[in-house]
Amino acid sequence: MPHHQESFLIISLLLLSGTLLLSGFTLYRARLSEQQRQRHEQAERQSLLNALPDIVYCKNLQGRYVFCNQQAADFIGYSMKRLQDGLYEHDVFGRELAKKFQQTDREAIRGKRTVRSENWLQNGQGQMVLMETQKTPLYNANGLCTGVLAVARDITHQHKNQQSLEYMAHHDALTGMGNRLLLQQQLEYALQVARRTDTQLAVMYFDLDRFKEVNDTLGHNIGDLLLKDAAQRMQLHSRESDICARLGGDEFIVVLTQLEPDRAQQQAREKCQKLLTALAETYRLQGHLVTLYASAGLVYFPQHGDDGNTLIRHADTALHHAKALGRNRFVEYHPELSQQLDSRLSIEQDLHTALSSEQFTLVYQPQFRIGHPMPRRVEVLIRWPHPIHGFITPQEFIPLAETNGTISALGFWVLKCACLEFLRWRAEGLLLEKMAVNISAIQINAEFAQQVLAMLNSLQFDPTWLELEVTESFMMASTTETSQQIQTLREHGIEFSIDDFGTGFSSLSKLKSMPVSALKIDQSFVREINDNVSDYEIARAIILMAKSLGLTVIAEGVENKAQAATLQRLGCEWIQGYFYARPMSGEALLARYLAPQPTSE
Repeated sequence: MPHHQESFLIISLLLLSGTLLLSGFTLYRARLSEQQRQRHEQAERQSLLNALPDIVYCKNLQGRYVFCNQQAADFIGYSMKRLQDGLYEHDVFGRELAKKFQQTDREAIRGKRTVRSENWLQNGQGQMVLMETQKTPLYNANGLCTGVLAVARDITHQHKNQQSLEYMAHHDALTGMGNRLLLQQQLEYALQVARRTDTQLAVMYFDLDRFKEVNDTLGHNIGDLLLKDAAQRMQLHSRESDICARLGGDEFIVVLTQLEPDRAQQQAREKCQKLLTALAETYRLQGHLVTLYASAGLVYFPQHGDDGNTLIRHADTALHHAKALGRNRFVEYHPELSQQLDSRLSIEQDLHTALSSEQFTLVYQPQFRIGHPMPRRVEVLIRWPHPIHGFITPQEFIPLAETNGTISALGFWVLKCACLEFLRWRAEGLLLEKMAVNISAIQINAEFAQQVLAMLNSLQFDPTWLELEVTESFMMASTTETSQQIQTLREHGIEFSIDDFGTGFSSLSKLKSMPVSALKIDQSFVREINDNVSDYEIARAIILMAKSLGLTVIAEGVENKAQAATLQRLGCEWIQGYFYARPMSGEALLARYLAPQPTSE
């Protein structure tokens, strides 16, 4: 071969080799660039997934982790590399949990849908948390399922918030007892069980007697403590199968379930009395000793109703009857009570008509100095001879008048009529020193003093002849406005006295500051003053206390000579009761005491 051809061949081979080398190098660089790009894109995807707050991971069909983000690794407590190098689910959570998780995997794959589940799991820090997980099946290019994609998040906080909201929706915030909504749900379930098993249950409706006086005299903070204590006592004396609820205010419901078939009603009566006894025990509330009683209405299923609303309504009716009988007791429902309640509502409606048509009458009970035959004072009492229901006592209609808005007009009617009667007596020659008229706390508003003084002025009635009687609890709870009204009236000579003293919550320190001139010992202490040591000591203490404060003491309800003698021995100077004189009309009082009587000063 010629030399130049050989050289050309060599050059051609070199050029070809160079071309091949260049092509190979170019291809290598291209492949290297593609790998770098893929690694870069993978790093970006990983970075994006790591930035998510949720846990993200993929598993194959055997339950082995093939991918996860940083949150998943942190939660499980392994590195990402360790997880993705071949760990199975049972290596992380154990076989029992792994089986449970694989079951949801199969549900997602079979259903070709996203499946949601909630599980309590232990995280990498050893804390138990509630995880919500959504699993979606993954498919390859050929449409074959290769595993599942899972996205999970910690919902412990939301769960606790939801539980808290549900608890608040079904429980009383003060006592922790079930509220009306929970009571309805639990009572309906208990009734379903009772119907199915042909058994009885009992519903007891409780109300604390005179709870408002505790609030008014000692304050709402003490009242709240009392309600919490009362609720605890009721729950303490109830079984786990019983239902306890607070309806609001001082009203509670207790439902007795699983009663013994042969003595269900007797068992309910015993439990009701047991609860009343527990509620009557002295309450110790931030240094205050408070004795409070309760009343209750008792009904039975199925005798008194087939649904919860009917049973509660009838129990409420029985409760009202228990209060009307004097409180501190329970009453079992019977149909006649509903008729009596209807009658009560009818009476409440008749109050307006009775006031406008002046159906009310006044009677007067004289008050005597012990040992004096002639009265020097008189208490005014109101009566209502109803044209259909007969005589209705003030204990029945005064609370109704206070609730339906007629008490103010009724109170001023009583005051005006009594003043006119007192003036007639004086004109006839019966010169009494003082006339006492009961007033309700609801009557005293910003214009009360002005209205009373204007009335007395129009009648030319000397204010020093008038004494206004209020309750102990009212005087203890007087507001600034009320105190101003009382002070204005006292400046014009009108005196105030406390009726039924000893039944409220007064203390000596507060009594000193009360703007009163007289105390009336409640007749409950007088009734057994010679037979009950406690009543005797209470009466003696009241008399000594009143004398130390310069107050007049009047004993109510004196019915025999022995009571009068004991009161006189204790130092009580004023007295009223059947032993001396019953309440009588104005004409009868004038006829009885205007006649010449032996007097002594």
